[in-house]
Amino acid sequence: MTEYGLQPSYLRFDYHSSYGPHSQTIPTKQWLQTSITGTLGSYINWDGDAIDAEDMVDEYLLEAKTLLPTTSVFDLVTVFNWDATLEKFLPVASAAQSVAGTVTPANVNKAVSLTINMRSLGGQPFKLVYLDYVLAGAEFNKIGPSAFAAGMNDVVNIVSGTTNAWSARDNTRPSTAISATFDLNDALRKQYRMT
Repeated sequence: MTEYGLQPSYLRFDYHSSYGPHSQTIPTKQWLQTSITGTLGSYINWDGDAIDAEDMVDEYLLEAKTLLPTTSVFDLVTVFNWDATLEKFLPVASAAQSVAGTVTPANVNKAVSLTINMRSLGGQPFKLVYLDYVLAGAEFNKIGPSAFAAGMNDVVNIVSGTTNAWSARDNTRPSTAISATFDLNDALRKQYRMT
């Protein structure tokens, strides 16, 4: 098992923009096969209570969509769980999604990425990356938490909340927002043949 790997479990959100397909990976606590109300299994949250995985997904997407343009759509969520015998991650549950972004793409967004930088309770970095982000007044300036848009704060509160089971790679809870950075993503520029 790799130190600061994605073990024991993680969620992968597949989404697409008007320019191409993307995915976002977020580590979680240990996934449990038993579902409570949904079909994606469950977790024991940081408070020690059971939480349905589907409830976590729904809550996250409700806020994450406010960070993406209307031309982006979350299509699928897949739960991956570490199999110690096979020493690899296996997809153990998935559910189709159809959650579109809510930001009107009035400004540049092609190949622009937003990274919300956080720190875990164990002191390790935790990042959330959104691709083809609509760049507005912040331009490419790094901003601190006091300048976060409402949607950024809402996402931070969800992934750091003790009632959920999101995790950093050091298996501690994501806890503190540090900054948000904006970038013209070179890999996307190449993929989109912008260079």
